[in-house]
Amino acid sequence: MNRQKTLFHNRRITPSSRKVYLPACFRSVHKTRTGKTMRISVISGSPKGEKSVTLQYVRFLEEAFPDHTFTVIHAGRDIRAIEHQEEAWNGLLAAVKDCDGVLWATPVYVMLVPAQLKRFIELVGERDVEGAFSGKYAACLTTSIRFFDHTAHAYLHGICDDLGMRYVGFCSAHLEDLRNEAFQEQLILFFTDFLEAIAERRPIQRVFPPLPAPSSPYAPVTPPAAVDTRGRRVVILHDTEPGSGLAAMVGGLAACYGDSVRVAHIRDAAMKGGCLGCCRCAFENTCVYDDGFLAFWEEYVAPADILVMAGTVRDRFLSAAWKQFFDRSFSNGHVPAFAGKQIAYLVEGPLGHLATLREVLDGLAAMEGANLAGIVTSESGETDAALHTLAERSVRLADRGYIAPPTFPAVAGHKIFRDEIWGGMRAIFKADDRYYRQHGLYDFPTRDYRQRIVTRATSLAMSIPAVRRDVVKNMPDYMIQPLEKAIESSRVLAKRKAER
Repeated sequence: MNRQKTLFHNRRITPSSRKVYLPACFRSVHKTRTGKTMRISVISGSPKGEKSVTLQYVRFLEEAFPDHTFTVIHAGRDIRAIEHQEEAWNGLLAAVKDCDGVLWATPVYVMLVPAQLKRFIELVGERDVEGAFSGKYAACLTTSIRFFDHTAHAYLHGICDDLGMRYVGFCSAHLEDLRNEAFQEQLILFFTDFLEAIAERRPIQRVFPPLPAPSSPYAPVTPPAAVDTRGRRVVILHDTEPGSGLAAMVGGLAACYGDSVRVAHIRDAAMKGGCLGCCRCAFENTCVYDDGFLAFWEEYVAPADILVMAGTVRDRFLSAAWKQFFDRSFSNGHVPAFAGKQIAYLVEGPLGHLATLREVLDGLAAMEGANLAGIVTSESGETDAALHTLAERSVRLADRGYIAPPTFPAVAGHKIFRDEIWGGMRAIFKADDRYYRQHGLYDFPTRDYRQRIVTRATSLAMSIPAVRRDVVKNMPDYMIQPLEKAIESSRVLAKRKAER
């Protein structure tokens, strides 16, 4: 069978296939505990099909568990056929209905699953075929550099709960982990547990509660008051439907900003498709697509001082169209593309019940070097006032140049990017490497020689009993001494006092 041209295929791996590291103890575990051949439907989210990195991990499992049947559904690669060809859709549903368990196997693209897989999940809801998934045991296998992989897992877990599936767990793999035999052992244990859950009909409790029924669409009550933007360039991007509550929110906020605002629908970017994961953009930040996305970005996103993104909740995220927009922005590489901007979001839907979506929206602003000026949702009865407050605050913060200090996600994310780019990715991601060098982002602690000398000297001093006793006794005082000096010598405070 030509795998490149088929939507899905069955594979039974024989013991004579490629050899992999497989300790004898693991060869027997799944046989003794499951007792029968399992039919596993693998929903692949990668747009690269058979060339998917994630799929290599699935192939390892196929070889490690030769008594079981794996049907790979290329939801990411073949999303257009799935959406428009009835035969492809029906065949996919049949593969899901006939299986014992579903393995979601996908790369992580921009803190979530790829837009192509997101669209597939939307289709399941739009076509009311949740019953094909209900009752099935499910697990997810992701590959990434472990940057915001947890939000992708939480999203898929929530989707499985909404579909009535029994979510067993996840395995998060680094892109290179399959080369490590210790990881191979853990991957086998993960899948063994999945098979055992199916065989034992293990009870699984729901983790993510059902979302509340949609509320009435937002309708403005009070006329918006205009805000002086003081020359700031304001852009609102949206994916509204005419007459929707989101369209009313966008209109209300645009009226607050007055004539200074530019409003654009993201469909005007004329994207031909989602990110392909080809990494051809790595050298010069140039996407392989020849479409309108770059021109749209340069016209609306790049020059904006205040950028507002407006979307409607679809399942547990924004729309697949928004996810495609975020994914395509990866052509900027790991460079903070929103640096210095004020970012805001308008969300129509139950954002208060979607902590993962909020975490992604917060993370997008922080990781791109921007400040989150605020999020306004349709949930509150004070939406009119919230829109006006957002307009005022975003302009005020832009005037002051305020960027909130980074918290754990941004700090940890920077260190992951820094280490990954320096450690091997810079051979391909040339544009990232240049940017990191030019902007001092290779800020490894080993390069702070002064601090290294101080730390070494302090460490040696701590070996002297009398010094150590003194430090232990007076630790609180020693901790605040440099901060007290910073207050006393602060030129910022001196300037502020002089201006009063």
